[in-house]
Amino acid sequence: MKYTSSNEAPKSYHLPAGDYPVTIVEASETVSRSTGADMIKLTLDAESPDGATSKVFDYLVASASSAWKIDAFRRALGYEVVQGEPVELAAEDLVGRTLRARLKVEEFNGRANNKVEAWLARLAGE
Repeated sequence: MKYTSSNEAPKSYHLPAGDYPVTIVEASETVSRSTGADMIKLTLDAESPDGATSKVFDYLVASASSAWKIDAFRRALGYEVVQGEPVELAAEDLVGRTLRARLKVEEFNGRANNKVEAWLARLAGE
């Protein structure tokens, strides 16, 4: 393979902050480095009304302090969340699912990226 090298930094694309449909394109079970708790790493494709997409990453950590986030994620998938109910999520069951998320824009190492600010519960009829 031949190519011409470039000194340009890779371009990052992000969507403006707002509510978007996101599709889970990858989900893997792992362990949080900071807490040692079970975790699911999500890779999402967020799509704007004009068809532009942004890759977004999110992490669901199975800890008492993060249960609220997993509950919100499950509501966004359309599940009923019952307080105190033990739940098991399997990463492979999540791939291909589409839900809604509120995205924010954060800067990291001089590049703007989207982050999930909140998972949005399904609207009636969805």
